[in-house]
Amino acid sequence: MIIRKFTLTLIIISPILFSLVFCPFVVGQNLQKTNTQSPTGKIDLSKYLSKGDTLFVIHFHPTVQCSCCINVGNFSKKGLEKYYAQPYKDKRIIFRECNIEEDTLTARKYKIFGSALGFRKMLKGKEKFKEIESVWEFCEDESKFLPIFKKELDDFMNSWKKEEGKRKE
Repeated sequence: MIIRKFTLTLIIISPILFSLVFCPFVVGQNLQKTNTQSPTGKIDLSKYLSKGDTLFVIHFHPTVQCSCCINVGNFSKKGLEKYYAQPYKDKRIIFRECNIEEDTLTARKYKIFGSALGFRKMLKGKEKFKEIESVWEFCEDESKFLPIFKKELDDFMNSWKKEEGKRKE
């Protein structure tokens, strides 16, 4: 009985101790990298999106959401409004909600089984999708969430440019 309580306590406390020791280092590095980017909403999407192409930011969630799930959706919309204001207004970047309990086909298509945030784009007739996991670490802190969201979306868009370059060679 004592061993069982000790094991249970160790299982509960270990991740907390790990996050207290390791996470500040990782968070500091991530924020340091993303703070060097321009925070303006004036992004020239023409170098990332062909005319008529659209990027989707998809917030996958169950019907009943916790505060973290709700925040990821709200913070993602705020990130689009702040960093990508014109493309978001012009519907070149579209935010979508996907209730995984109601739209099971879409959830299965992208292998989403719980709350998630994903980016989707068609590139030369080929669909590209990426689930973004790093934002969940900051789901309760908008000021830390937004720079990470921007970095992830910029990286996703830059990956198309790299693919385009490889195809032209």
